[in-house]
Amino acid sequence: MHCTVPLLSAAECDQITATLRQLPWQEGHAPGELYREKIKRNQEIALEMSPETKVADDIMATISRKLMANADVRNKTFAKTLVNPRFNLCENSGFYAKHADSAFLGNQRQQVRTDISLTLFLSDPDSYQGGELSLQYACGDAQLIKPAKGCVVFYPSGVMHEVKPVTNGQRICFVGWIQSHIQDPQNRSILSEITTLCDDMMADPNLALGDLHTRAQNIKHNLFRRWWQNHN
Repeated sequence: MHCTVPLLSAAECDQITATLRQLPWQEGHAPGELYREKIKRNQEIALEMSPETKVADDIMATISRKLMANADVRNKTFAKTLVNPRFNLCENSGFYAKHADSAFLGNQRQQVRTDISLTLFLSDPDSYQGGELSLQYACGDAQLIKPAKGCVVFYPSGVMHEVKPVTNGQRICFVGWIQSHIQDPQNRSILSEITTLCDDMMADPNLALGDLHTRAQNIKHNLFRRWWQNHN
């Protein structure tokens, strides 16, 4: 399932989108015209796209640092690497139809496994119509997501998903992909839950460093030993 973490303030989002609107955008990367016609109709600013978008590179670096340093993000994703960051823009009925993310992304120097996809919403949800992120699970369940600006949504990269057409206004987002130290999403969920439990017990004077807390910590560390991966 997905999780949502507040990352940026409304003022930070407004400043970022005002800057990005002044920059040149390109058609979203696609493997061919048929894919662009049927699947992906948006605009993008990718990392190191051109000298004219250098300021966007700096913003991507700032957002990436905030993501990797955020305690909630760390405890939910156990991120090792963030790859292929970019901004995307949907307007004038732009969309990204149902698709699967690539299993590996990166560059010529390094390809990494994609475990978690992320979308950081930068536009006020009331400023555009449509544009929901739709997650479509193999069991048949589906979720429509359109959070407040400044919120980042994480979901397993293996989940089929789409961006609904934006029929009015502009939807600007930052997207990226994470390779996690914990590859299996169920294991990540278990570790996230027990990490939160241990933190909550530490914050309770009646439980902190007592027998139950110590045993819970031992279970947490043993699960980390069992599931943690450092290799690609």
